[in-house]
Amino acid sequence: MSNIRKLIGVCPQFDILWDALSGQEHLQLFATIKGLSPASIKSITQTSLAEVKLTDAAKVRAGSYSGGMKRRLSVAIALIGDPKLVILDEPTTGMDPITRRHVWDIIENAKRGRAIVLTTHSMEEADILSDRIGIMAKGRLRCIGTSIRLKSRFGTGFIANISFYGNNERSPTNGDAISTEHREEVKKFFKNCLDVEPKEETNNFITFVIPHDREALLTNFFSELQEREEEFGISDIQLGLTTLEEVFLNIARQAELENATAEGRLTTLTLTSGESVQIPVGARFVGIPGTESTENPTGFMVEVYWEQDDTGTLCIAGHSQKVPIPPGVQLSSSPSARNRIYLSRAGPINGIVIDPSQVSPGDFQR
Repeated sequence: MSNIRKLIGVCPQFDILWDALSGQEHLQLFATIKGLSPASIKSITQTSLAEVKLTDAAKVRAGSYSGGMKRRLSVAIALIGDPKLVILDEPTTGMDPITRRHVWDIIENAKRGRAIVLTTHSMEEADILSDRIGIMAKGRLRCIGTSIRLKSRFGTGFIANISFYGNNERSPTNGDAISTEHREEVKKFFKNCLDVEPKEETNNFITFVIPHDREALLTNFFSELQEREEEFGISDIQLGLTTLEEVFLNIARQAELENATAEGRLTTLTLTSGESVQIPVGARFVGIPGTESTENPTGFMVEVYWEQDDTGTLCIAGHSQKVPIPPGVQLSSSPSARNRIYLSRAGPINGIVIDPSQVSPGDFQR
């Protein structure tokens, strides 16, 4: 057991400190438990206190420490004695941004020669500190890999940020009109070349999300965009991968969808026309029974938009306008059979779930 104590350092989520002991006394106590030689404990304690910026409060009782100071002391305790395995459970909780950055530096420097397992709800912290990241959702480990790998595999694609010159930087007299014209030209350029719409837009800034399947087009696309910077009034172009936070949300959403599918959960989609359709939670493309006609023998469908509420449960955020079901889409039953079901039921009807692989997302405009 004494050997295990030397090998492992732990910073729990909630500080386990004694109010009557000072920071220095805490470190001396744990250094003794780790089996450090009495002659080295004083110098090691002073070094540890300096690393977490607690030298001035070394002899102050921990009971009077702020929350951030207690977390720093817990990190110092976990690292004392040079353990080969360090477990840090949300180590920067309650810290101000400057102190948090300092602790990140300590953890980064401590990575050499040891394994550190860190749990956190901060995607920024995970992205900065981790060599490999594992994401858990619904009690299961859903993925593990480097930050770049996870963003490439589970992210929505690339983020392109286009900045424009301010209204007064080019033409003080008609700057607003020129700025609007430039934005419209850039949006048209992205639409024609990559078939993407803006995710966010201001007077001097547009953000586009470019799906991974357009990656092969990006080299030539951005080469041409750079050549036309002057024409479009562009001051800066930035391209990056999606954020780790978005990766986490996508994985959490997929986990919730799997749970809903396994449980066979249904929800009611109320269309703008007033019709109500029962659909499985998470269904993306849904055919509407009873909408068949001579012009559209397979009927109409909608794309359903989903979001997660504060508890992580999937709920309907809205739906697209009705569009004809594309030719060639395989449906679960014939139009006549669906009409009989539709005409014989009162209240909500069961929508027809359509395999997303049979539908082009470009058929829908939110």
